[in-house]
Amino acid sequence: MKPRILLLSTSLGMGGADRQILYLARALLAKQYEVCLVSMTPLGEMGRQAVADGLPVISLDMDRGRADWRAFRRLVRLLQDWQPHLLTSFMYHANLLGRMAGKWARVPLIVTSIRSERHGSASRDWLMRLTNWMDHCCTINSHQVASSLSKRGLLSTGKSRVIPNGVDIAALSASADERLRVRDELRLAPTEFVWLAIGRLLPQKDYPTLLQAFQPLADAPARLLIAGRGPLLDELQEQSQQLGIASQVTFLGVREDIAALLAAADGFVLSSAWEGMPNVVMEALAAARPVVSTDVGGVSELVESGKNGFLVPAKDSSALSQAMRQLMTVGIEQRRQMGLAGRDHVVARYGLDAMTDRWMALYGELLIQKGLSTTTSILIENT
Repeated sequence: MKPRILLLSTSLGMGGADRQILYLARALLAKQYEVCLVSMTPLGEMGRQAVADGLPVISLDMDRGRADWRAFRRLVRLLQDWQPHLLTSFMYHANLLGRMAGKWARVPLIVTSIRSERHGSASRDWLMRLTNWMDHCCTINSHQVASSLSKRGLLSTGKSRVIPNGVDIAALSASADERLRVRDELRLAPTEFVWLAIGRLLPQKDYPTLLQAFQPLADAPARLLIAGRGPLLDELQEQSQQLGIASQVTFLGVREDIAALLAAADGFVLSSAWEGMPNVVMEALAAARPVVSTDVGGVSELVESGKNGFLVPAKDSSALSQAMRQLMTVGIEQRRQMGLAGRDHVVARYGLDAMTDRWMALYGELLIQKGLSTTTSILIENT
């Protein structure tokens, strides 16, 4: 019998965790496993991409922010009918639902995955502690995040595993022509230093601090591109106007040509207040772009100050501005060497094959412990 693995997400949207789910699903199918992807809410961008790729995808059609017992019962019935060997959930809401529905349906193995150092509130932390006993393993994408969660009693170290994110390195290669195309499209002068930030316009990403940090750099020929959408767009545009930098800040909305945007940029900047293991930083490094970032989550496992970028404290616009100016003033050749060092670091540790191999090894170990010998032999043979 082929191993059956159900992957549960909140939305299968544009987030980094959803992209990791899609990478994992494709790898499992390539190794002849049976896979089912389930989204709690209506399908987002990654869900629609999965459907276009012919992957088996189901939506529970839950409304955001509201408990839905019908959806809970639907997931329980799906688990009982399909009988997966493993249920793997990603992110806070899916972790809670996966733990409870998985236990109710008597799924042999439940694996949860925490993707950020913060859940958002004390009540959420309490619910995670309350349900910790329900899963068989909890994965975390960063050693730093795992340490933080353990100190707060949110992680049972005896059944946790760090599995870093993976990045599609080949997909992040762009030609010099692509760089020129994007710079021409966005009317970026050859002499302008172009900063790129990518991420939803949400409090977590702390774009107000980034805009404050960019203001002192407006005396230089510099531009700031922000790719992403979210509810804070109007506020951020107003802040740009008030700071007098609106003409040098471009809100791009959602973009599909991330590799080309990175090629057009001279540096990447992340101003987040908290993170897990941010995919955007991994992608920037894979594209050989030096990174200036706040020292949050697992970023320090990716960025080494002075070697492939610079790290600064969170919510410190002055420190962020100084680090950005420092990168702008180093020579072109030094920036190139920093970019190559970042790419080498990601290639060596965070390729898709390394990520999927870690997941396969974990699944194999758990199935052995559970005594599912027929399934396990297939897993070990394909790993």
